[in-house]
Amino acid sequence: MFSFVASIPVCGRAADVAASPEEPAAEVLPLIAVEGTAELQSDLGIGNKPRTSAFYATVEPEITVNLSEYLNFHGHLIFEPVHDPIEGRMNVFHDQGLYAEELYAGVNIGDAALQIGKIDPQFGVASDEAPGIYGSSLAETYDFKGALGAQLKYTVSESTDGSGEDAITTKHVLFGSVFTADPSMLSRSLFTDRGAYRWQDNNVGNTDMPESFTIGYSYEMLNADDEVAGPTARIALRRLAARQSGIPDEWDVLAAVQTSIDLGDDLALHPIAEVAYLAHEGGEQKNAASATVGAELQRGQWFGSLTAAIHDQFGSSSPTDYMLTASVGREFDTDLTGTFRVDAGYSYGRIDGTPESIIGLKVQKDFAWTSQR
Repeated sequence: MFSFVASIPVCGRAADVAASPEEPAAEVLPLIAVEGTAELQSDLGIGNKPRTSAFYATVEPEITVNLSEYLNFHGHLIFEPVHDPIEGRMNVFHDQGLYAEELYAGVNIGDAALQIGKIDPQFGVASDEAPGIYGSSLAETYDFKGALGAQLKYTVSESTDGSGEDAITTKHVLFGSVFTADPSMLSRSLFTDRGAYRWQDNNVGNTDMPESFTIGYSYEMLNADDEVAGPTARIALRRLAARQSGIPDEWDVLAAVQTSIDLGDDLALHPIAEVAYLAHEGGEQKNAASATVGAELQRGQWFGSLTAAIHDQFGSSSPTDYMLTASVGREFDTDLTGTFRVDAGYSYGRIDGTPESIIGLKVQKDFAWTSQR
């Protein structure tokens, strides 16, 4: 999703005292920072019987209230369809609901950042970063979002080359979390109620107390906009604990890499690859593997991407799931609307053993707002 840090320079001395050129100006966080995206999307199933279409909105604001440089409160809200579209119908804003994916207190001390509350346990990358309208679909199936628990991120080292818009920051980060599924009222949604989570909904990750965990390491090269600017990698281990005896815990390992390659002539390539091995997937006796590989080619305001993904449960009678997607998009900038992006995409594959082909169109607008102290 998004990570957002906003700052403005302020003078840390009296106005009549000149700051030393070796001493950077102090920085202060805004009291309230809001960042996110608003999307309108249309999906049409082709070659599927019954033919199903959907037109819907997705709005994802992330709101951070900074009480001090050490303490903040963060909320990640999502407004989207909370139920699947009705087959054989054109679904227009069908069952749109608003819910909290993250809602936690954050404590920042030095190079450590602690989150306590409703969190997204850090694990994979492709569910957020795979290119294209449908590129992340299979990777999302092994994500575990909106859990109750605590998460710690510790920056082992950080260095910056360049300055301003040309700055490239390299980080080595350790992360870990303990969590369980959220059975509280926060698992429900407004406008259309998706219902509260029940522990019977899943075989794993559903214990009374936080017994599931993730641990991992990330190597990151980021530009001034916090986007991938060079070789970036992650490895992670996850345990999803089972509540009932006789059901095995799920143990997962994951490796992901992505980078940004300047090809010259205003061309840039952004490849990504992720592979995960899921032992006792879903608390079953069978193991599974999943992989996502994709790349986005950018030239100025134009974007084109291809993504392929596969998910196979070993020894299962169900056929292997797979997906091939392609997207093309362009950014526009007008005086009335500011910058927005339009993408068209196509997905062909087999999901949950069922063949499907989908074409889609998406309009996306980013937004941001801050309130100073």
